[in-house]
Amino acid sequence: MFFVIPLLDLGVIPVRWGLANHLITSYSVNFARAETLSRAFEQLESDVNLQDLLKKIGGVSAKQLRLALVITKTASPDKKLVVSEPKHIPADWLPDSPNGPYQYELELFATVEISPLLLINLGEKKIPGLNAPFLVTMTSSSNWENLGRNPNTNEFFMNE
Repeated sequence: MFFVIPLLDLGVIPVRWGLANHLITSYSVNFARAETLSRAFEQLESDVNLQDLLKKIGGVSAKQLRLALVITKTASPDKKLVVSEPKHIPADWLPDSPNGPYQYELELFATVEISPLLLINLGEKKIPGLNAPFLVTMTSSSNWENLGRNPNTNEFFMNE
């Protein structure tokens, strides 16, 4: 019993982690395909499918989901700007800036709780992964695809 149950837990936890990571990666690609950055943020807030799909894995629940646009200067990767709200990109970091070129990536940060398959009662002692769930932070990034301008407002779609 003390050998088989931990082995089952050790076999199931990586499967749950892999499935959750796959879902988060596929959703980050979908968010990066949004027409505007504000629409990507709205999709994250209004679309509960990601949280529902994580629950359907069994033993996985989303504790926190957030998006950020990470802008990196191509010539010097140590220069970055992280935009965590739409419409807050300075003009120096937009695609037409003379300071460019830049790389634009949309990152999806997810804090998920993964539970073991079978819980062993060890009294008050809690061991994450054996008799208690544990938190994992997963990050997935995808290239922002829409670098164009809105013909009506002449603003870049990523800054709307």
